Order: sequence, then C-alpha cells, then structure tokens
Amino acid sequence: MSTIVNADIIAVVENGQVTETGTHSSLLDSSNFYNNLFSIQNIGQIRDSRTTETTEESATVDKQLSTLDIELKEETRELDGHHTESLEQVEPQRRENTSMFFRIWFGLRKRELANVATGSIAAAFAGVSKPFFGFFIITVGVAYYQKDAKQLVGKYSIIFALIGLLALFMHTLQHYFYGVVGEKAMANLRKALYSGILRNEVGWFEKPENNVGSLTSRVINDTSIVKTIISDRMSVIVQCISSILIATVVSMVVNWRMALVAWAVMPCHFIGGLIQAKSAKGFASDSAATHREVVALASESAANIRTIASFCHEEQILRKARISLEKPMKRSMKESIKYGIIQGFSLCLWNIAHAVALWYTTILVDRKQASFENGIRAYQIFSLTVPSITELWTLIPSVISAINVLTPVFETLDRRTEIEPEKPEDLQLERIKGKIEFQNVKFNYPLRPEVIVLNNFSLQIEPGTKVAIVGPSGAGKSSVLAILLMFYVPLEGRVLIDDKNIKEYNLKMLRKQIGLVQQEPLLFSSSIRNNICYGTEQASETEIMEVSRQANIHEFISNLPDGYDRVVGEKGCQLSGGQKQRIAIARTLLKKPAILLMDEATSALDGESERIIVKALESLNQKGNDGLLSRITRITVAHRLSTIISSDLIVVMDRGEIVESGSHSTLISISEGVYSRLCNLQNGMEM
Repeated sequence: MSTIVNADIIAVVENGQVTETGTHSSLLDSSNFYNNLFSIQNIGQIRDSRTTETTEESATVDKQLSTLDIELKEETRELDGHHTESLEQVEPQRRENTSMFFRIWFGLRKRELANVATGSIAAAFAGVSKPFFGFFIITVGVAYYQKDAKQLVGKYSIIFALIGLLALFMHTLQHYFYGVVGEKAMANLRKALYSGILRNEVGWFEKPENNVGSLTSRVINDTSIVKTIISDRMSVIVQCISSILIATVVSMVVNWRMALVAWAVMPCHFIGGLIQAKSAKGFASDSAATHREVVALASESAANIRTIASFCHEEQILRKARISLEKPMKRSMKESIKYGIIQGFSLCLWNIAHAVALWYTTILVDRKQASFENGIRAYQIFSLTVPSITELWTLIPSVISAINVLTPVFETLDRRTEIEPEKPEDLQLERIKGKIEFQNVKFNYPLRPEVIVLNNFSLQIEPGTKVAIVGPSGAGKSSVLAILLMFYVPLEGRVLIDDKNIKEYNLKMLRKQIGLVQQEPLLFSSSIRNNICYGTEQASETEIMEVSRQANIHEFISNLPDGYDRVVGEKGCQLSGGQKQRIAIARTLLKKPAILLMDEATSALDGESERIIVKALESLNQKGNDGLLSRITRITVAHRLSTIISSDLIVVMDRGEIVESGSHSTLISISEGVYSRLCNLQNGMEM
C-alpha cells in the first residue's frame, strides 16, 4: 500500500462495490476499514524526513516494514511437487542390437500377437481376391461364345459373388485385428513414454527441445504413428505381398512368357506411382507447414489476447496471418501446374506398360504360343495386380520414414534420469524430524553452467526452527529450496536431513514429508476439493475444511454455487491470484509436512489473509515417531520483511553466499548490513 499513498483518489472496494473514496490522509481519518487495512500491512505514518534511525525497538521496526517488493522475482522455475525428477540432461542412450521396427510392437502380449497372426492370415486371403478376379473375368467373357453360355455365366457369377463375400469378410477381419493390435501398441507406448517423461529431472524439462508443446506432440502425435504403421500400413503390406505372390504363380501357370513380359514392364508402373506419390507428398508437406505456422500464431494470439487487445494489435496479427498464408498460396499455384505435369507423365508410363503387355499378347497369340483366352487372362491378372505392386513400393519407404519419426520417442523412453525417484526402495521411511544441513554446497543451473548460483553455501537448521532467507534478486534463495527437494544436484557439497545424506533417501517418500508453496501456485483443471487433496491419499471432509479455514479460503469456497466441487479451470483461470495461493497453501497444510518450504508464498495475499495464514503456520505441529507433537521446520523465502520478523533465524544471501545471519533484532542493529539496507529500502519507499 506504500505505492498508493500519494494517489489523488483512493477507492476502497469491498464485495465488488466502491464503499469509500478519498485521499490517503482523509481515509485514515474517516475510514475504519482503510485504517485497519493500513495498520495490518504494518505501514507507519508518512514522515517528512528520511533520517529516522533504523535501530528503534522491535515494535517500531515492525510498524515501519512495508509490503513493498524489494526485488524482481528470480527467473521463474516451476518446482511442481507432482513431478518426481532431478537434474541435468543425460544424452539419450539407444538400446543396442534392437531393431526399431520390432520396438513398435511395444509391450504386446501373446494374445495381441495371436491377433497379428489372425489378421495376417485374413490379409493374405484378402490379397487373393484380385488375381482370382482377373483369372475368372476373362473366363466369363469367353463363356458368352460357348454353347452353354447361360449355365457357365451363372456358374462364374456365383464364383464372383463368393470371391466378393470372401474379400468382404477377410478385409473386415484384417482391419479389425490389426486395428486392435495397433491401438494396444499405441496405448502401451504412450503410457511408457508418459511415465518416462515424468521420471526425468527438472533440468531436462528446461531444455528448449523439451518444452510443453514438444513433449505433448511427442506423447500424442508421434506415438500415434505406431497405430498408423500397424493398422494402416502393415496389414496392407501383407495383403499386397499375398496378392503379388498369388498373381505371379497363377500368371506363370497360365502363360510363363506373358508373365515374364509383364514383370519386365513393371518398373514403368511403380516409377510412375512413385513420382506421383512423391509429388503429392511434397505438395501436402508445404500445406502442413503452413497449417502449423498459422495454428501456432492462432494459439499464441489466443493465449495472449489480453495483451493484444490492450495494445490494439489485432490488425498486426491478422496481417501476419495473411503473410503466412500468401506465400504458400502463390507457391501452391506453381506446384499445381508441376503436379499436373507429373500426374500426366506417370499416367503416360502406365499406359506404355499396358500397351507393351497387350502388344506382346497379340504376338504370342499370332505365334500360337498362347491361346487368346490365356493371353488375355495373363494380361488381366497382371493388370489388376499392378496397383498392389505400386502400393507396396510406396508403403515400405513410408513405413521406414514413419519409424524414423519415432526415434525421438524411443530416445526419450530409453533415457535414464539423473536421479531415480524410487531408489533406494525404502518404502517404510520413518517420520523425519526436520533437521537440515547444507555443507559447502556449490551449484549452478544446467542451462547456465557459467553462472555459479550457490558458492560454498553452508547452513544448519535445527528441527522445528523457523528460518527466513532474504536477499537481493539473483542471490540464490529459491535455489536453496530446489536443492533441498532434489530438483537439482549440487556440483559440490552435501545436503543432510536428520544427519543423513539426501541422496540416500527414497526420494518419492522423502518428498511426501516436504511441503512446498510457490509464489506462482499451479492448480489443475479440476474441482477445488481435488486440488486441495492433491498429493494426499486420504483426507476427510472435516480435514479439508479445517485447512481451508487456516488458509482463509473456506468462506469464499462456501459462497460458491458448487462449493468445493467448483472446477477452477485450466491452471486455475477461474480464480484470482490470491485465491489460487490460498488453495495452494491449504493443499500443503493438508499434507502435514515435517518440513515446510515457502517460496514467497504470501506475496499475492492481502494483509488480512496474510495475517491469518501466518498465524496458522505458527501453530503447525507434527507428530513424531514417539507420538509427541513438535514444531515443523519452516524455511521461508520472502521479500515482504514484515512476515519474517518472528523467525528464529534470518539468513541474508548475496551472490550465492551467506553474508549475514541472526534474528531480526540482531540484524537490524547492524547499520551498514545488507538486511538493514533492505529494511531501509522498504521504509524509504514509503515516504
């Protein structure tokens, strides 16, 4: 509130309505609400002189401390409690002697493999229909010129109908069984990949190539290629191979000379098909690239619509979208002409191949080396099998390309995290007491190896102690909490909890006893109840309401139409910053941690809420292994100094080192100290 004391008009808003207006001095005299709010924030009377001594009694100092921010927030790092990860990127390790092709059949059981066999048999029979159709279609044509034409045509019509029914039944079985197997393989890979991603350390997520969009695409889009390969590609490949083999055998039996010529002109068919397919693929890829660019622009615009609207930047965004669309539109006009020429050339090659086959058929008939019926039959079998050959020739490269796309997926899956969250397998971890010790810790962030964040950092915290960490921006305050949670591993030194190296704990079980409240809390798109209970396996309604009261959020929730069942929206977008912060605090209180980490957790709260929450935190106790209650260990990173005056120990950091430590009264008495300067800075900005 020190930032508004010089405002011309101050409006007091309560329950969505303006209740009072005036200047700072007039409201102090006439408004009890404003006066109380001002007193809660511990802001003293405005003074004309800045020479007031800062070594007054503790009560006077407490009155002078303000809520002014003394630093910019350190570079935001999400220390989400639901992740179970730790440190820097380890280069992906491919599994040796394992073919990528066989890995797409990920986690299939004997039942799924039996489905593959059944689907393959069905695909093989489905492939038989084309050459058989080519064989009998000529027989029907010849039958019309025979004496018993009516009977023969009826007989062959029944055969055609049976072939059609067989093809219908076999195609259904083929796509059903391969579809089931493809869906199962995709689901298995997605589960394994998602689990593998969550096991990685925080440093891995901070790399540009592992951003949210990239990982989401990897889990959803890339893994769907497995289903495409198995369901849409492999089944058709088996069908094409069956069709080609049967056609070759039948045509060789009918007339081996014609069969050899048909195979000789086959390159004309698949060369034309390849040219056409490649041209179409290039045409489609340009459209896909444009689509991705426009989608990214639309997504960015929607996410930042408030900023765009506030700067009246809508026309610039639309202009950018038009530019993105105009370039590929002009290119598509040229590509259309090119595609048309290629399409015509490929059809020309196909017709040349058919012309050569028909010409040679007439030569064989003329030389009496084949009857007219067998010559045309061999040609017809060849003609109906050509699409299968062309399709097979284009499918195999597409499968290889698709498998290559899966390489990043398997690299992510194979990667070993720096710290295993469930090793050692100590599932019976006793309740920790809360003693913490940092011994000569040296640390830097993986993406900034040249910047030493903590240098020779040593600190001992006794169980039940309230410790506050303050200092200028970039001093390394939040990094201390990150290391304690094993989000990162220090370069040197050790971190001990209850005289035991933190690396010797089962990390998953240890984190269950450590609570973290961040300055920017993360809520999930679920109900308020689920967000409060997040991370706590069992919690009664009474416990949920109790921690909500302690976090000063129960009254607000109770007034909502759905109460605790109200959905907060994506990232808690339906709530204000202070409301999200209080729900996050309630979530941590419900966890009943032995060690509580507060990373500027009350910065978004009003004075009344802050006072209630601080009072609730003061009374927090934990039950030890002996059944006795004891205070929890609390570490608070704060820039609002009024919240840490009662701390047992205040640690002042600067450039990754501890420069001062002691109680508030001790540190404030050091006139040239860092802590004293911070207090003066806050008090001075009130004047």
